[in-house]
Amino acid sequence: MSKRHPGYVLVYPISLFLFCAGTACMGPHVVESYHFTPRSAEFRDQVYDRESEFRSLDINDDDFLSPEEYNGTAELFHEMDSDGNGLLNHEETEYMITLTEIPTGSFTMGTDIPIRAFFEPATDASPAHEVAIDSFRMSATEITTAQYVLYLNSALGAGEITVRLGDVSDEQTRVFYPVPAYVVEGAPGTEFAGNPYTHLSPITALSHIRAENSPLLIPEHPLNQSWIRFSPELQRFYVHPGFEDWPAAFVKWWGAMAFAEYYGLSLPTEAEWEYAARGGNQFDFPTSDGTNGGQRSNYKCYNVMGVPNFEGADTPDEYVGFRLTVGSYLPNPYGLYDLAGNVWEWNLDWYDEDYYQYCVDNGITRNPLNTAGEEAPMDGSAMGGPGQVFTHDARVCRGGSYNYHEAVTRTAYRFPVYSFIANDHFGFRVVLRPSSVVFNTTD
Repeated sequence: MSKRHPGYVLVYPISLFLFCAGTACMGPHVVESYHFTPRSAEFRDQVYDRESEFRSLDINDDDFLSPEEYNGTAELFHEMDSDGNGLLNHEETEYMITLTEIPTGSFTMGTDIPIRAFFEPATDASPAHEVAIDSFRMSATEITTAQYVLYLNSALGAGEITVRLGDVSDEQTRVFYPVPAYVVEGAPGTEFAGNPYTHLSPITALSHIRAENSPLLIPEHPLNQSWIRFSPELQRFYVHPGFEDWPAAFVKWWGAMAFAEYYGLSLPTEAEWEYAARGGNQFDFPTSDGTNGGQRSNYKCYNVMGVPNFEGADTPDEYVGFRLTVGSYLPNPYGLYDLAGNVWEWNLDWYDEDYYQYCVDNGITRNPLNTAGEEAPMDGSAMGGPGQVFTHDARVCRGGSYNYHEAVTRTAYRFPVYSFIANDHFGFRVVLRPSSVVFNTTD
């Protein structure tokens, strides 16, 4: 009978049994045993209740949504109406996009206090200035994998996109062994023809951190992949079962914008995003109460960059390490979920570190939108990243993500990203604004 020791387990190699009969053996190998238990941070109940949204929209209480009752666009309604009877039942709305009304109002955009997010304090959110925003509707959650797949299948059938087998081995994944993956691009003749929309990555990236005493990078969490699949035989996209309500990721700016325009929607402007994120209360963080922590959003709950005077939650036990089902945390006062963390959210604007000063100098006080920029080349010459200088024009992302630290989840934080960048922590949400909205006006 073997003798067991606390914390260790005896492991007998198969060769021991095959070749040690009648010979003098060295005995069993002893290796440390690891015991893992589930972490509560990874198992959150979804707070967002789409069924409740259905009931609130169903004004006549007949268990169907009519075009007049649904608060999205006619294009979205038609997409969900699979039986073509002009009404949406519960099955057809299982993964519907619901929109939240954001009222007309004004707020203080930006901050005069530098946000120490990476290597140097970020000052591009200054000066703080008053901005007025016309009312609009914003999707209550980030766009999900199921919602994005509905679009991909529809757009493929309409000839709006093409699909090809590519490779996700590159600097973004830090994996250089060839890994085939389907890439979705704008079809010839469309607005974003030839531009990549998303790549359906079957792998997760490697981290930037090397293992101790090893030349290898530490893998990121195995759940950090696309979860959207493509069948070339059926010419259909589908979601890996169980991940339908995860935020769609690996979506580039063009893939987010094409989705929005396909359904008569838009990406939010920086001003719209921040106005909604402030929650009508000038919140420092776009959470349920304006503060942040592992119980309020899905972000990396520790000081990953070693920032001096870090004021984060500093609770690694609440760090999840991967995207979570949308609406897993309480909404902000406007009823918007996951504005902080989960995935970065693409905005409509081009990034300019001096844009706020430009607005002040030119008296732009209502519905600001930076339209000045040119797409960066995708040949590897465009350089820049977090805390670095960008060599070409970039777009704006907001809100932080599951793997970035707390500072970037601040409501005022601005994140420049090239349009062609996309990985497991880039997604988006959409807005519906009245056609009467005029950008960059002076009141």
